[in-house]
Amino acid sequence: VIDNIIHRIERRLKNMKKLNFRKVSAMATSFLLAGMTVGVAAAANYPAPFVSGSSADVAIVYGTGSGVSSLDLVQAGNIQTKLQGMLGGTGGTSTVEGGDSYKFEKVSTKFNLGDGITDVVSSSLDDSELPTLLKDDKYLDNDNDEFDFTQKITMGALNLTMFEDNDYAEDEPTIGFEIPSGVNVLTYTLDFSDEPLMTDMPSSDLMIMGKEYYVLSNTSNSLTLLDSASEVILNEGESTTVNGKTASIQFIGDNTVKLTVDGEITNSLSEGQTYKLNDDSYVGIKEILFTSKETGVSKVEFSIGNGKLELTSGQEIEINDDVVPGISATLSTTGDTFEELSITWDADEDVFVTETTEAVMPAFEAVKLSFGGLTYPKEETIEVQQGGDTYAVLEDFPLKDGSADINFLYGTAGAFQGIGKDSDNLLVTTVEDNLVFDSDTDDYFVASWSDGNDAESYLIRASNFVLDGSDNKTDFQYYKDGTWTTTKSSAKAADEFSLGNVELEVSWVNRTVKQVAVKADNANVNFSTLYSEEGMKVYLPYSVNGTVAEGSIDFDSDDGATAGTGHNESSFYLVMKEEDKDENKGVGDWINVTIGWDSSTTPEVEVSAVDTSTADATSTEIGDTDVFRDFTYSALATEILFNKPSSGQKSVKLMYHGEEVEASVFITSPDAVVTPGSGGSLGDVLVMDTEVSSVSSKNLIIVGGSCINSAAATVLGGAHCGASFTSQTGVGSGQFLIQGFDGGYSSGKLALVVAGYDAADTVNAATYLNNNVVDTSKKYIGTSATSATLQTTEA
Repeated sequence: VIDNIIHRIERRLKNMKKLNFRKVSAMATSFLLAGMTVGVAAAANYPAPFVSGSSADVAIVYGTGSGVSSLDLVQAGNIQTKLQGMLGGTGGTSTVEGGDSYKFEKVSTKFNLGDGITDVVSSSLDDSELPTLLKDDKYLDNDNDEFDFTQKITMGALNLTMFEDNDYAEDEPTIGFEIPSGVNVLTYTLDFSDEPLMTDMPSSDLMIMGKEYYVLSNTSNSLTLLDSASEVILNEGESTTVNGKTASIQFIGDNTVKLTVDGEITNSLSEGQTYKLNDDSYVGIKEILFTSKETGVSKVEFSIGNGKLELTSGQEIEINDDVVPGISATLSTTGDTFEELSITWDADEDVFVTETTEAVMPAFEAVKLSFGGLTYPKEETIEVQQGGDTYAVLEDFPLKDGSADINFLYGTAGAFQGIGKDSDNLLVTTVEDNLVFDSDTDDYFVASWSDGNDAESYLIRASNFVLDGSDNKTDFQYYKDGTWTTTKSSAKAADEFSLGNVELEVSWVNRTVKQVAVKADNANVNFSTLYSEEGMKVYLPYSVNGTVAEGSIDFDSDDGATAGTGHNESSFYLVMKEEDKDENKGVGDWINVTIGWDSSTTPEVEVSAVDTSTADATSTEIGDTDVFRDFTYSALATEILFNKPSSGQKSVKLMYHGEEVEASVFITSPDAVVTPGSGGSLGDVLVMDTEVSSVSSKNLIIVGGSCINSAAATVLGGAHCGASFTSQTGVGSGQFLIQGFDGGYSSGKLALVVAGYDAADTVNAATYLNNNVVDTSKKYIGTSATSATLQTTEA
């Protein structure tokens, strides 16, 4: 059984500061003492209080102590998956507060995983998108002449992908923008409609991306500016506050001035000169207004900001004589007039824009790029794995009426032999519109309906073959919510019955051999494809000689027909197709899950490969878990978790979303705050026990015992191992504990311990929790994945 390790797994401590994870600030913990009674929280059945409706308040804590089994992390992932499925509503979109912002999307074109910014918004941005940063405005030169200008930003070809880069996070496949050094991020352009004289520009204020700069000097190919973010005119003998600092004039003369700023005395400065303060900000002198004491009061106009910017056409800009790598300027002049200023931002080193990191334009710091994450409107899990040594199964496949294990291919000694679990438990499939079901050998058949826009599938069987008068009759049942439910009793030849939109007709019934023939009653019904509840189309295997159509398999290599790879005894392509963004069925990207055989002395069935219709992401291992993460770069962004253990059989989980997955990508002013969406998307709630203080204000599910999980040790009163664990909890060898503790880490919050005596017992505990009614305020001791006993007194 593979885990659903969805996002961040075992982060190395050296990366934690760099990643800047948004964790809730630790609250003062109230530790439970040894011997505390069963939790006193109000009775609530799982998933409460962790998930309620479309809201979630949960962190899942897994152990990292010496001797911990990787199975604990697997089960933590499985609990996360289960909670996601229990979460109602739809995923919330990202929000932006404060400042100027623009989301890269159009009404008919959303931003999807794999898209580039220029694929979504091809034109340049102007004041229609960023009304403050890029507003059309007027420039006044030093003669007070007025000139109109416009501003725009042209984005570089930046693509939203899954990447893994040790400079960002080692062994951490991440969704975001990985911008290599030298790649263009954006280009800003200021264009004068009326062109000012260059000689009239010094001592004027020039607006660039919503911020005013003082023009100190210029030439035909250069411009020297002073950051005027915080400026003031100060009278001699007085003090003032600027940019949070207290300033006064220490000395002022005809051409120089000394200032005192927060007790720090500057050098003697002339107009246009700057001085670096201890906090790395700069004082810039704009104008000295010296007057003899007999005639008036002297004044100085100055600013405190980043300092002096020198823009030379075709070169990287300089701030206070230091080059700013990656930021270059181009000045366009005609004769003695100034036409246009362009500032190009190329990444000087690898730049990363993710849910936890943003990219701010160096030097000007006027704009930043932000990624608010993906909005997953829905999510279901499609798992393909070994059901036994000799057969493959779609585990808990999400049908319209509940999940079911569907055994679909079996064989022996490295050769597939039939469809189903074995020769006595077959799955009946056909591409014809007639199907014969034999209850002696067949387990079930799949009947599916689709009109291209909607689809549904049912797992059906026939039973109870009888002779009623002169008629042979049988009952038809379908699998619903874990049980077989009768949909048509005493069906005979020519009878019709339906399940939803699936309409079937009985051709004949033979009670002697316990067989019945069924035919599709309309062209939209078939017996060879399968649709998940959210609309993923799966091409089931059907037996045929020598073709390579989707789903076809030739079991007879000696019949002279030629069946290619993926359609023969050695390998089978289980093809799945997403919907497109308009929810048309079976026309989106495809995912090809190859069912093959491992290299054991006695070969066993496994998922030997997973491919997608385009290059998509590069499948990347999450940490050292043997689980490789991948995505389809499509509107639906199916996530692929391919488990490839060094020993044991490979398997795969697909996280299918059923509707368009929208990326929230923004360009904003630096003061804007982008918050990723929540709502129906649970997100990554897996946390190491060493990080539990960062989520202590949440309800916690603690996976693993107190010997290897320090969070469990906290609520159980110590790091109990072996016999000590049994003495403390009443749980011995071959048993597990599920117990709720009220206020385990924070008042009013629940800590639910899900732990076994050993790793295999923890697997049983998590499985029991996911599949049974559990009162999270109580204590349970169990012995298997299906058996646990409520403890009425302290064990």
